[in-house]
Amino acid sequence: MSIYQVSKFAENPEPLFSFRRFLENTANLGLVLPFGAASVTSVVSLAHTGEISLPLASSAFLCVYSSYLIDHLADVGRLDGNLESTRTKTLSRKSLFTAFGVAAFVAAAGIALVFSGLEAFLLLLCFPLAVALYGTSLFGTLAGELLPYWRLKDIPGIKAFYTAFFWGLLMLYASRFVDAQDLRQTVFFFVYMMLSDFVNTVFCDFKDLARDRVEGVKTLPLLLGVARTSKLIQAVNGIALMVLAVSVHLQWIPAWMLALAPVHLYVRAIVDHGQKLVAADGNPGDAAMDAEFLLWLPLVLGGLALGL
Repeated sequence: MSIYQVSKFAENPEPLFSFRRFLENTANLGLVLPFGAASVTSVVSLAHTGEISLPLASSAFLCVYSSYLIDHLADVGRLDGNLESTRTKTLSRKSLFTAFGVAAFVAAAGIALVFSGLEAFLLLLCFPLAVALYGTSLFGTLAGELLPYWRLKDIPGIKAFYTAFFWGLLMLYASRFVDAQDLRQTVFFFVYMMLSDFVNTVFCDFKDLARDRVEGVKTLPLLLGVARTSKLIQAVNGIALMVLAVSVHLQWIPAWMLALAPVHLYVRAIVDHGQKLVAADGNPGDAAMDAEFLLWLPLVLGGLALGL
């Protein structure tokens, strides 16, 4: 690139942000995490069987898409306009997206039954139920007067741990789907995903600080403060990297899984940037952090290609 080209780019750096805008638009439709689910479950399939399972990736995509719609649609029309996220506004045609969600889950369940079996199907049922308890009044209805919370996420500090557990369960679903026989790999994916998604979920709470404060949802950033929360998730991100490295060293997982190490550098950079944005009264959003799961499959395919 010539000096002239560099100067022109500095004057108009729009190409640098085109992918970011695409990512944010995709996130507004609730599609980044479903694609991420397809990516991570494909890695599980590769590790267990040496092949990518397209039925597994499809069912994971459809399941996560339909499950997250339950939470997002629960907010449509409920919040003040200033507190509504861009995603909530995008999903304002509630009946249409409800139909999409139902169709997506029916398709996911059908794929699980046809290509795996009853056990995978029953595991799949956990996800919409978990999100309904988490984001709608179903929890309050079932709890009655026993607990003073109408959604599970209203319980102080529980949101990140609850979400991380069910993303770990997605790894168990993927292992069951492909009839995995290696228990050590299955345990690794469960623990590794729980740690990874804990970081993801806590960071994504940064974007909702104002809304959560108004609603009384006491997330970790509100309980601990942004600075201490950032240190916590940086530490957990480091622990996840250690779990990856140690598991490779112990030969619990293939050596090419080390290709996931750059994900942790990416996450560290996103957390640092997000903390600075929040300190400057900015909003880091969630699309960039959610994209970490999109990186899994291309990175491990690169690792395989390089002969790791």
